[in-house]
Amino acid sequence: MNRLTLYLFNCRLNNLPIFFMLLTSIFQFSPKWLDIKHNLQEIATACQNISEPSDLLLLPEMFNAAYVLDPALLSPQWQEETLSELKSLASLHDIAIGGSIPFFEEHKWYNRFILVEPNGHIQSYDKIQLFAPAGEKNAYQSGHTVKTFLFKNWNIQPLICYDLRFPYLSFPDQSPDLLIYAANWPQTRVHHWKSLLIARAIENQCYVIGVNRTGSDENGFVYPGVSMVVNYNGVVVSELNDQSGMCSIALDLEAMQQFRAKLPFAADRLKGLMNIK
Repeated sequence: MNRLTLYLFNCRLNNLPIFFMLLTSIFQFSPKWLDIKHNLQEIATACQNISEPSDLLLLPEMFNAAYVLDPALLSPQWQEETLSELKSLASLHDIAIGGSIPFFEEHKWYNRFILVEPNGHIQSYDKIQLFAPAGEKNAYQSGHTVKTFLFKNWNIQPLICYDLRFPYLSFPDQSPDLLIYAANWPQTRVHHWKSLLIARAIENQCYVIGVNRTGSDENGFVYPGVSMVVNYNGVVVSELNDQSGMCSIALDLEAMQQFRAKLPFAADRLKGLMNIK
């Protein structure tokens, strides 16, 4: 049974129109410090090992080089190598791949979330809330605009790590269907990670996915993994442990829309207070 047949079977089994389902996989791992080839091979292997048909594969923050706070150690060539490899993998496996990488543009470095689609189309978002306590604000340029990606009839808003602490970033005038947080969130504050992901889901009545790394890095940070999928009612429907690994889950747009229709809290939200577009 091929991938398309499995996809159609899943929709029919659940009595759902095809376009209401977003089949999503999360891959959490420990990126090797400044080793682009190793990290991209990890992602290639993950694509081969996805056991369920998936539309979307999500990766942690700075998945290709690790959380490097000295841009002098980085090469702009790495972003081109990363984009080239992700385009190839996305096309080969018919899956969109998203996560953040260091990105050099107009003489400045950004912490940029990229979504590479199977047709080669790329959408991006630059991290707005840089983590000043670790020095990220001195190393990278802050983004200024929240973005919403349209992918397979889903409005998807990507955000990055420290952005999670600032809920107004997730309050655009049109509520997202899916919030994604690509992160390098430390073990010492893992209880904040869990609580804030659930809070963002409840506030927005949407799916929230937090994909975090594992292991440790050259900055001395230890990372717990604990990547999570939270549904529109604030219920954790999938959670990984502290080891490298993957999970796959079907997100249901119609069920979320029905839930919002019964409890239309977003209709009472005041628009434009934070000048977020």
